Amino acid sequence: MFGAHKSTLDAKGRMNIPIKLREELGETFYLAKNIGTRCIRVYSEAEWNALMVSLDNLPAVKSQTIRRYLVGCADELTADKQGRVSVNNDLIAYAGLTTDVMVVGMGKPGMAEIWDKAAWTEFNESLDTEEEVRRVAEELGL
Repeated sequence: MFGAHKSTLDAKGRMNIPIKLREELGETFYLAKNIGTRCIRVYSEAEWNALMVSLDNLPAVKSQTIRRYLVGCADELTADKQGRVSVNNDLIAYAGLTTDVMVVGMGKPGMAEIWDKAAWTEFNESLDTEEEVRRVAEELGL
């Protein structure tokens, strides 16, 4: 899943997921809060199930907070014939979505993010991209 794709959120909270990403996500996919950045994480069914298994394998006392955060306002979705999905109001508010949004592939099958377009632009402009990439690559030994 690659690229940043423009979409529009209408007054009813509906938006289009680009066909290429829909094909990779599958028929059913999940929206949840993203940890660390105010955007919505999009999971394929396989990725969502793997995340739930990971949480199940952690001590409940440690995983409850994360589970509440992620699952508490998560949504299971299927796109309509036009490729639209309805994003719930809690997630819209969390990510600060307005009319113009971006659907960003995360380079991993079954995973994307939904950003408010202005927030996406601000995020990209705030990075010294080459320096940040170099620093992270060095930390990861790449």
